[in-house]
Amino acid sequence: MERKTLSAHELNKFSYCPYQWYYEKMYGRKELRRLYQERNELLSLEDAISSNFVKGERYHSDHYARVQFRVLVMKLIGVLFVAGSIVGYFVMQYGMD
Repeated sequence: MERKTLSAHELNKFSYCPYQWYYEKMYGRKELRRLYQERNELLSLEDAISSNFVKGERYHSDHYARVQFRVLVMKLIGVLFVAGSIVGYFVMQYGMD
């Protein structure tokens, strides 16, 4: 027996896109996902969700590498600054004899 009431979620879906709401009611999410996947395979399209996930994963990996490189450069600059300070101190104390 089908329900006679609509949930807030269903009303929200209907207000967003009546067609999406209608097709989900008629066919169900599982069947729509199957049809979506079948269409993508037929047209050799990537699945948008997994494609976005892969793009996000790649972005975060690249971003992490850039951050790690910047940290390494900052550490190197720090070491060179400390070494330069030590050399400068000894040069000032004992001269360049």
